[in-house]
Amino acid sequence: MVKVHLRRMAAGLVATGALLGLMPSMQAGEKITLETSVDWLSHYVWRGMLLTDEPVLQPSVTVSMGDLSLNVWGNIDTTDINEAGEDDFRLQEVDYSLSYAMSPMEGVDLEAGFLWYTYSSCESTGEVYGGVTFPCMILSPSLTAYYDVDEADGWYLNAGVEHAFAMTERLSLILSGGLGWGTNNYHEYYYGERAHSSESDMLVQATLEYAMTDYLTLRAYTGYTELLDGDVERLGRQAYGDSDVLFGGLGMSFTF
Repeated sequence: MVKVHLRRMAAGLVATGALLGLMPSMQAGEKITLETSVDWLSHYVWRGMLLTDEPVLQPSVTVSMGDLSLNVWGNIDTTDINEAGEDDFRLQEVDYSLSYAMSPMEGVDLEAGFLWYTYSSCESTGEVYGGVTFPCMILSPSLTAYYDVDEADGWYLNAGVEHAFAMTERLSLILSGGLGWGTNNYHEYYYGERAHSSESDMLVQATLEYAMTDYLTLRAYTGYTELLDGDVERLGRQAYGDSDVLFGGLGMSFTF
């Protein structure tokens, strides 16, 4: 089984290379940046799915060289909600991602990469993805497509919008939203029962960001998410206990 997952992970990396396509060669002396962050959230919700109905911590480390980035992200329970017997499953998830971003022309931003999800209580899986954002248009619309190359073998698409308001020189309000759509294979994997290909979830979020220094940023945010399709909403309630969640969080990021 481990060999199978390694082969699938390798296939995902190869597919990522195909997505990246004609990536420009890294220039000698390219600047390396490191960003670390940690967020506290009232709930852990992902793509409309309520994965933990109690507070969590989510640390993250990103190393970037030019437009190429490597990220490691984790989800840690702050309570024993997911513990089973004597097993301690507080570290619920660790994800790894490799991505490349580029702007082939003014007003068009492209990004592609590979995500590998590892969990404490279920099988690991991976996704390749590609997305486009139009930052010069009203609300900076974006569209990102994810394909699970391992367990789910299905597609998830997300259309998003975002706008930032500069309230002071250091304080910004960021409003964002998104709509998700999944194939029947994707829904079957995450909800435990086959559902037709349909809209999946929606998210609206407001974030206050304060640049305390050139290196340290603080943020507070709140959001609302819900599952949309009738079958998806029904299956979501059965699998995760709820299909709509109001959440909030606090975070900080340090870049150098």
